[in-house]
Amino acid sequence: MGVTIRYATAKIVSKGAVNYRDRVSGHGALGGNSAIERGVGNSGERPPGVAGDGFPTCGLARMVWRWADSMSGEPLTRTGSTPLPRELRDLEHWLELAYDRRLTDGLPVLPPTRAVVDQLVAGSGRAAQESLGEVPPRGGGATVEVIAANAAMAGCTPDFMPALLAAVEAVLDPHFNLNGVQVTTHGCWPLLIVSGPLVEHLGMATAESVFNGGGSRASAALGRALRLVLWNVGGAHPGEPVKEVFGHPGRYAYCVAEHRETPWSALHESRGLGRDESAVTVFACESPHSVAFWGVGSDPEDRLGAVADSMHPRGSNNTHTMGEILVAFSPSEARHLQGHGYTRERVRERLFELSKCRVGAIRSRAGDAPVHYEWWPEEIDQADDEARVPIVDGPEAIHLMVAGADSIPWAAVCPGWGHLGGFAVTRAVR
Repeated sequence: MGVTIRYATAKIVSKGAVNYRDRVSGHGALGGNSAIERGVGNSGERPPGVAGDGFPTCGLARMVWRWADSMSGEPLTRTGSTPLPRELRDLEHWLELAYDRRLTDGLPVLPPTRAVVDQLVAGSGRAAQESLGEVPPRGGGATVEVIAANAAMAGCTPDFMPALLAAVEAVLDPHFNLNGVQVTTHGCWPLLIVSGPLVEHLGMATAESVFNGGGSRASAALGRALRLVLWNVGGAHPGEPVKEVFGHPGRYAYCVAEHRETPWSALHESRGLGRDESAVTVFACESPHSVAFWGVGSDPEDRLGAVADSMHPRGSNNTHTMGEILVAFSPSEARHLQGHGYTRERVRERLFELSKCRVGAIRSRAGDAPVHYEWWPEEIDQADDEARVPIVDGPEAIHLMVAGADSIPWAAVCPGWGHLGGFAVTRAVR
């Protein structure tokens, strides 16, 4: 049976879109004979070496490459790199080329075929060459087509694209400080939170194992696609320029969805959007620190005290520099709190108060220890060990969401980067 496939050539790394015109024919991985033709945009000369810019096909293939850098006008080269191959015999060759050109951070990626990328662009409802901005630290141009190519590599489907584009727009908001988040020594990473009707439409996980995708394609692929955009377009590679000391498992994919049916207002509703809208919120944070309600009764103050204790470990950026933090409650715990009159707003207010720390519990009085934090509010008497210090900028800096299995009560705390950046940004999905 004959198969005809068109393959994509949208650029997935920095410095603008690479354009080529390829003709490929051979025995396709889908079975039977295939003829593959692909081509996008302007033609140009293939440079002698390329830093991660190839879209080989799966299947026995002969490929003719032509290149152009439409942003800088300079060839994309890498010291010691070899020319892109003119032949790829099977999927294994695609995978090896993806690794060789650092198109991936270590996990296998799918080949971004022309047909798939075109479908993803169409699903976005936006023009292929529309630019969302430049992705730091490398400054690569994030056009809709570039994002679609990375989404194809992550396994996205067209209906994922509006949420992914909203997420890219959110992390590129200057308030988020993506450049700092990408290269910091701290182990934070952009958590993508989806809320509203889109959660059900996309079949996103909201229950068991929600922080690792819960077996949902949408949850995993959206987190993975955002990661690949930041890796390929932003150039967030370990060592240079990323200085993260230990790392974060969420760098592979970090996406969760909020339960649609909650006793509280939705996360995006608390951030100014309508309840029936769909939205994404990005927030750079650590992995979730679980809070089990051992040794406490039913009193909400007692239970919120247990959560607050997990919000201010001495070594946390929040404890020393404030900033923002995320707290997730399981549905049963949210219902318990609401049943005792604790709305989202009241929970945030109580956590803000309960999580305050004594100055003496935060800072050592050793001779070589700092004696003054210039970023703390002036009203804090830093010479008084008993003075209490907030660990976030205010109750509104405690982001609450309801997610996880609807079984035993549980909570999770995701500390932020402190006052340095990664602040929550919410965008409606259009």
